[in-house]
Amino acid sequence: MVIKNLNRFILMLFIALIGILPAHAEMLPSVKLTLMNSLARIDEDSLTFSSLGKGRFTLQSVKNRNVRAQLTLDTTIADTVMIDISRAFIKVRFPGFRTTIGKAKVSWGEGFFYNAGDVIFGDTPLTADMTAEELRDEAVWLTSAYIPLSTYSFIEPIILVPGLNLSELMLDPEASTPSTTDPSAGGRFVARPGGIKVEGGYLYRGAEQSHNPYLSFQGNLFLDWHLSSSISIPHYSPMISDLEESFKISWGLFHLQSLASGMSLSFRLEGLVKPCASWIEKEGDSSEYSFMLYPEISLSVNESLTYLLRSVVSPIDLSALITAGMYWNIYEGFKILSFLSVQAGETTDIYGWNKPGGITFSCGFQFIY
Repeated sequence: MVIKNLNRFILMLFIALIGILPAHAEMLPSVKLTLMNSLARIDEDSLTFSSLGKGRFTLQSVKNRNVRAQLTLDTTIADTVMIDISRAFIKVRFPGFRTTIGKAKVSWGEGFFYNAGDVIFGDTPLTADMTAEELRDEAVWLTSAYIPLSTYSFIEPIILVPGLNLSELMLDPEASTPSTTDPSAGGRFVARPGGIKVEGGYLYRGAEQSHNPYLSFQGNLFLDWHLSSSISIPHYSPMISDLEESFKISWGLFHLQSLASGMSLSFRLEGLVKPCASWIEKEGDSSEYSFMLYPEISLSVNESLTYLLRSVVSPIDLSALITAGMYWNIYEGFKILSFLSVQAGETTDIYGWNKPGGITFSCGFQFIY
């Protein structure tokens, strides 16, 4: 009941904001609405047919070029509604540096899907929606600064302070709140010597009491390439086994090829290697395996029509999640979407035909206005 009341309050707040928009031209509103029908296989004898909607409502400030603010509401709409404030931040430009405070997106390391250098969110996306145009879209409560050193180099200190759990506090005013030891802090340095982007950084995780350094490289040699690595070191009594288990490397290649008649074809291949994880097949999840791949091919027929084929592959147990899709932008801001996802593998593999969602077909509309 408390969560429902909180969601209702958030929704009413945004309705009120919409009502005053005409009087405040310095705010730029936008809405992204995606509505899909899906047919999915649950098990050998059952199918499910359902509808799901996703909405993103964003307000951005446009009046002051030295101050930028954004408030974004994300909704997942079914028989019930889930509401989340995914962005709520203010960015300010001061002489010599910029600063951000609030819930904002932050991206460390390199990688479209796999990114071992992302010591904030992890090497794989927290929610991997294979039908999304952007697979890594996480945000976190932060206070950070951007301090340029030259045209291509800067440092970025950051503090991550946990948000309050309002649902628990509304149920129990004496519920525990984040401790002073829970925040995380660190920073990164970025430079571009010899045309290669070099990025190194460190994050201390307060709740886990661990030190997390990382290093990333990105450049171009016939293909766009990137390489990242990280390790997690416990603050108390670190063991060699802890270091070996946490060490990970991600890499990626990307190429965009122009074709005749205005068409273009892009190739992407990324991999994640955990040298001390399992190199033999066993029942478990992807975090237990030492090697994973992410291949992707995208064909843009013209400015309106794009075909997509992407997959997450586990070479060790020979299973994969394969998604084929289409984006057809037939009117300004309006797209027709269609996706077919298949899990190839056995029941004991990471992905399996007989697992829930072994095959899923979705189609629908998306409109941005």
